[in-house]
Amino acid sequence: MMRGFTGMIGRMVSSVTTRGRVLAMLAVGAIGIVIGVFLDRAETISADGRVAFLADFGLTVFVPLVVVVFATATIGNLVEEKTLVYFWLRPVGRWQIALAGFVSSLLVLLPLVLIPMGILGAIVGDSNDLTGLLVASAVGVFAYGSIFTFLGLLTQRALVWGLVYVLVWEGFVAGLSRTAGWLAIRTHTTSVLARISESLELIDRPTEQSTAILITGAIVVVAFLLTTLRLSRMTVD
Repeated sequence: MMRGFTGMIGRMVSSVTTRGRVLAMLAVGAIGIVIGVFLDRAETISADGRVAFLADFGLTVFVPLVVVVFATATIGNLVEEKTLVYFWLRPVGRWQIALAGFVSSLLVLLPLVLIPMGILGAIVGDSNDLTGLLVASAVGVFAYGSIFTFLGLLTQRALVWGLVYVLVWEGFVAGLSRTAGWLAIRTHTTSVLARISESLELIDRPTEQSTAILITGAIVVVAFLLTTLRLSRMTVD
């Protein structure tokens, strides 16, 4: 059973980590690092301005962009290629396929996100800023990754809808009210950065770290259950 589970993970990881995707996302990260180098050399930028840049580029642009590109394809590629049915022929439960999808997303995304963000944080901020950015980025990977993995199973236009969510909901609607903001992952990732870096003015009424982690855990559990339910009800020709 364990061999079949690891085999599914290997198949998903190899399917999603195409050279084009990896190089494109690394290029985006490199752009942020280059900007960070120039920002670090600027004498007029304040400590708060440095943290704001880490939040704006890292948590608003880089993390959600990388996650939506890869997570929507983890199971979504198998559906599009009509090869998911071969997983169903194995003696594994639907929940194991869902779990393999989430684990595969994490295996790809954590290094792809945390390494560039670690470099950027080390260049632009101090040790607290670096720690805050890494923890917040990890929270974002788990939360966005679970949602977008499910979205990739739900529709073949998952990448488009994922970008709409990031740009429209998190980029615009979430700023209109406190309630809408609570439903945006960016609110909680930015709050984590603000708390750890001690830059509380970064966001209006930042959530507590424990609250952000609990919300992330709830998102992962709900997304996992929805993914399992979807796999149980769908058919692949």
